[in-house]
Formats: sequence, C-alpha cells, structure tokens
Amino acid sequence: MAGIIDIIVRILMYAILTTGVWLTAGRNTLSFIRDLGKGYRYKDSATETDGSKFSTHIRFLIEVATGKKGKESVFYFIFLSVLLFSLSAAVFIGLFGVSVFFILISILIGILPYIYLRFKLKSVQLEGSYEAENLLGELTSMYKISDFNMISAIDKTIENIKEGSLSKKALFILSLKIKEYRGKEELQSAVDYFVSMFGTEWAELLGMSIFESIASGTNVSVSLDNILSNLKQIKSSIEKDKRANYEAYTMVKFIVPVVYILSVFTCVKYFGFTLARFFYYQFNTALGIKFFTATIVLSLVGFWAMHILSRPKFDF
Repeated sequence: MAGIIDIIVRILMYAILTTGVWLTAGRNTLSFIRDLGKGYRYKDSATETDGSKFSTHIRFLIEVATGKKGKESVFYFIFLSVLLFSLSAAVFIGLFGVSVFFILISILIGILPYIYLRFKLKSVQLEGSYEAENLLGELTSMYKISDFNMISAIDKTIENIKEGSLSKKALFILSLKIKEYRGKEELQSAVDYFVSMFGTEWAELLGMSIFESIASGTNVSVSLDNILSNLKQIKSSIEKDKRANYEAYTMVKFIVPVVYILSVFTCVKYFGFTLARFFYYQFNTALGIKFFTATIVLSLVGFWAMHILSRPKFDF
C-alpha cells in the first residue's frame, strides 16, 4: 500500500512540475520556434520581425553579454540548454533512478546558460556603470560644441570614447536606431534599449534627456550638467562601499573551501571515519551525491552572486 501511495505521489509531483514548466515557458518556446521557422524561410533581414518576447529577451542578453547577434545565437542557446538538461537527467537517472531531486538539479543545470547570461549582463552593466563620468562629461561637451544637436553630439562622443567600452557600444547602437526612427514610439524604444544596457538610474535620466532633446529640440545641457555633478558627489561613498564589499567577498571565497576540508577532517578525527569511507559515502551513495551536488551548485551560485555584489554599481 505504501508503495502505491509513493508512486501516486511521484506521478503527481512530476505532473505538477511539468505543468509549471509548460505554463512558464511553453507558450514562449512555441512562439520562438514559429518565429525561428519564419526566419529561415525568409532570409531577407528586412522582413524579419522582433519575434516573441522570449526570443527578444534572450537576444538582448546574448548581444549585451557576449556581443553576438542574430536569431542563430538564440537557437544555439536553446540547443545548449536542452542538451545540458538531457545529458544531466540521463546520467542521474541512469545512476540513481528517477528522483525529484535529480530532475530539479537537471533543470537547474539546463538553465545554467541563462543564469550565466544574467550574471554576465550584471557584470557588464557593473563595469559600464563606472564609465558614467567619462560618458556624461564627453557627451555634455560634444552637445555644447555641436550647438545643442544631440544626434551630432552622440556621433562625436562615439569617436572619442575608448574602444571596447560599453558606452561606445551602447552609443553606437543608439546612433543607428535614432537615425532610422519614424515616430516617438520608435525613438523611445531606441532610448529604452540604450538605458537597459546600463541598468542604472543615471542612464535612465540620461535617456530622458536624450529623448527630450531629439524629440522636441529642448536644450538639456543643464540636465546633463546636473547628472554629472550628482555622480561626482557620490563617487567617494561608492569607492568606500566597494572596498568594504570586496574584503567580505575575499573572506568568504577562502572560507568555503576551508569549511569543506574541515568537515572531512572532523569526520575522520571525531566520528571514526576513514578517508576511504568518507569518500565512499560522499560519491557512491545517492544521499552523498545529492548533498555534494547541492553544495557545489549552491556554492557556485553564491560565488557568482557575491562577485557581483562585492562591487556596487556606480549609481545614485
């Protein structure tokens, strides 16, 4: 009787898990596949649409985080995610049988490319946020030199900003978009894309100034000066927070491996384990593998999070 109840509970859990995954990603996935099929049937880039929100979101992450463009990159991203999930699920099921824990771990492994892109985006935005002074200073100067013509100022700023910076890439994309816009909605979309590449409040304020200058011809030099002035005022406090957070991250980075080594030492010294017995239970039993896998996955996520948080954004 207990075995039947266990089977029923497992089936219900798998059904709930599958339903949740489908409700979360199924519709977007089907839409993405349809859009991808259209992209291959009509190779002319002029006929391509933005696609579903899902594919647009993934394309944005890939473009900002890695610099690669096109729907092909999204296809490879989906393929890699499915491959990682399938391989990990096959290995875990082959070794330990069907288990909710290992299915969840396989799903987590499958979404690692997405997690990586999110962390990479945060890292790029973090580095880009420290370009604020240089970007605002250069753009403000070029704006005044260009007789308050924002489009001309953006082009001149691109020439003077160093290669490889997020500011140069963001301004270059913005420059291309604002030269082709056919209404305020398209202009707003171009500015929003520029702002999202930085993900900061100062970028949002800068985007508002750019939009107003281009859309209505308003002189926004005072607004640009105010943003730059505020950034200079918070610079010292940002530097103090950065040093404090980095010290905490450095401590945790070295403490975690030491804790694992001490756990092995404690088992051998005080609980009568031998090294061979400890590693047998760790790597040759389902419970040990579950514990080790959860520890590694959570440690990696924790290290990534700490790495991002150890350096605050240069923002208000």
